[in-house]
Amino acid sequence: MERSGLVLQDLPPEILINIFSHLDEKDLFTLQELSTHFRNLIHDEELWKNLFKSRVHTTHFPTFSQSSKFSVEYIERTRGLHHWQHNKAIRTKYTIMPTRNWNQPSIERIVFDYPRVAAYNDGTITILQLQNHKRQKKFKKLIYIPCTTPQGCSTMDFNINAAVFGRFDGRVFGKLLSNKSYLTPVMEFTGRHSAGVTAICNSESWDTSREDWSVSGSENGEVIWWCENKLVKMWKVSNRVIWKLAFFKDWTLIMDDEKLYIIYQMQELHSIDIPRDAGEQPMRVRFFKMDFGSMTLVLADLNNVYTISVNPNGNFGNLRKLEMPEQICAIEIDAKTSQREQNWQFAGDDGCYISLLTIQNILYIINIRDLSAAGLKVQCKISFDEQVYVSQVTNLIVVVALPNTLQILNAMTGELIKSVLKTDKFPEFLKVSQDKIIMGSGNVLNYLTFVSGDSKKHHHSSKGKNAISNKWNETLNTELQYYDEDEDLRRKRQSEISRLINAYGGDLEFLGNADEEDDIQLRIALLESQEVQARNQAETGELLGDDEDEQLRRALEESQLIHQAQMNRPANQNNNTNDEIDEDDEEFLRAIRQSRLEDERRRDLRSHATGRRNGPLSDEAFTTDGADSSEQASTENTIDSAVGVDAGNNVDEDLQLAIALSLSEIN
Repeated sequence: MERSGLVLQDLPPEILINIFSHLDEKDLFTLQELSTHFRNLIHDEELWKNLFKSRVHTTHFPTFSQSSKFSVEYIERTRGLHHWQHNKAIRTKYTIMPTRNWNQPSIERIVFDYPRVAAYNDGTITILQLQNHKRQKKFKKLIYIPCTTPQGCSTMDFNINAAVFGRFDGRVFGKLLSNKSYLTPVMEFTGRHSAGVTAICNSESWDTSREDWSVSGSENGEVIWWCENKLVKMWKVSNRVIWKLAFFKDWTLIMDDEKLYIIYQMQELHSIDIPRDAGEQPMRVRFFKMDFGSMTLVLADLNNVYTISVNPNGNFGNLRKLEMPEQICAIEIDAKTSQREQNWQFAGDDGCYISLLTIQNILYIINIRDLSAAGLKVQCKISFDEQVYVSQVTNLIVVVALPNTLQILNAMTGELIKSVLKTDKFPEFLKVSQDKIIMGSGNVLNYLTFVSGDSKKHHHSSKGKNAISNKWNETLNTELQYYDEDEDLRRKRQSEISRLINAYGGDLEFLGNADEEDDIQLRIALLESQEVQARNQAETGELLGDDEDEQLRRALEESQLIHQAQMNRPANQNNNTNDEIDEDDEEFLRAIRQSRLEDERRRDLRSHATGRRNGPLSDEAFTTDGADSSEQASTENTIDSAVGVDAGNNVDEDLQLAIALSLSEIN
């Protein structure tokens, strides 16, 4: 065993470093205890540099430890990835509700700089404080700031310090959030453009101790710098429309249709042409990202990505290109790294990552500060089976929002570190700040923190009981508020359903049934048919009574006419024979019989028509009523027949009485 160790130790240092570069960190720490020679080799930075080459196939990457030693960088990266992998995600839900209207406007933009989150809705800016202030008794987590968008707004920008708006008439408005001025309305800046505002942006510096600066550009090439709400300088840098602006400390970047303008301290002006496509026309810029740390601009259309060095003191105008096999749909940049000046002394040359998402749900990670190759080089390629809605990249990880899932991956290798389940089904927002994540959709934000088991045990100690209790009470009150709101909504919906039941005789609650509309129409038709049937029955009863009265009236009129005719006969007819009198009586009787037959025929026809009109609507009605309907029908027929017989007997007696009276008068 000792002989094997001595043989391994006698190998040249270059070979030993190459062998050790394939071992894990724990194995290296074990080897350094075996001999002083191994300890010296393991403490050699060349070993750790080779370790990066064997694991990630590059020595150019963003710094995580901000150290010049590769060993420190490797160890800190390993610990950072271990933190994301093994810590438990704790989720807190926040509903952004500036008003009590049920139709809440969705969040349009979001900015996350822990411990503050700023969300912009149309007409309202919401500041979410994620860290409790123990000294403040009246601490508010959600602060709603009225911010009405000016009428005629053509462009706007929003960050943690201010919201600025540009209008078509050249006026500029703003709302400051860094002090108590947020209680005042949106104010107009003291100055204006001579043409419509086409681009506007705040300074990307989030230092709240400095004044709030912004810059705006117009359609005739004017650029104005603003401090707070005051005009500082106006400069007409172009005769074309200003489309894009970027502003950070002393640097201002301007883009029109053909050129890029770089201005230092509002005085020095440098320009460069926009890259041209295959037709020798300026490219149609769809994505615009600026790395102020290395003064590198990222431009992209649907199929090509360009990086341009815009540092007047460096490799100004250096252009690199990468053609993509699929169409590009989104580009994100490591915002924190892009705002920190590049330090070439750091291990890995202090790179900066961008993530490039294509329509095929493939994510490419590119280090735009890597100058080792002539063109842009892809650090890693990650494919997804589900649709990628939004992603974020940092100097350590890539966070990807999928339907109901949040995935955290190693930015260097694309290896999956952790998956968080049961997230938003259709995520719209995703931001990362200080190992914390904000994601959400609509007007709901989910705040994710990652806590280790040891810290949870520490919190359960007696010293931390008050903090846990306060957190529990706060969470409980929030959940109770959500429950009360849900109960109010449920009661309102139940009252609406009851109203529909009373109005239409059925439950109109949406159950997702395809035949629901047919059922509603059938119920309405059944109600209408029942009303028509009841109305027809009432009319039929009136018609039967009218027929009996009409027959009696007609018989009396006929007998009265016969009596008058007999009284008006001349005196010579008194000598007629009894045969003639008998003939007249027979004719009179035949006329009465004929009239009676016609009345019965009309009555039969009317009853037949009424029966057809009052027929059943459906077989379901008969099958539902069963024996009750049959008994009711038989009872009604019996009563109708009895009424008909009584009415017929009464009519016959009246006719016989009238005939007897007329005959007695004749005699």
